[in-house]
Amino acid sequence: MIHIDKYEIKSLGKEWKNGKYTNKENVTHTMTSNECISGKQFLNLIDELNDAWHRHDGKDIHIQVTFKDRT
Repeated sequence: MIHIDKYEIKSLGKEWKNGKYTNKENVTHTMTSNECISGKQFLNLIDELNDAWHRHDGKDIHIQVTFKDRT
């Protein structure tokens, strides 16, 4: 079983200005933690956050993973 030691989840959204969306993206939601979570719990968390933060917005999801040696 994989464990994730810390994570940061961000949601980006385009800025609304003068009656239309601009190309500038801003962070609209963020969640960070330094507490360990299992991979299964992490995937469930992402699924629940997507529902809570975006409902039916149809966002693309990008994940970046870094493996580091333990010190």
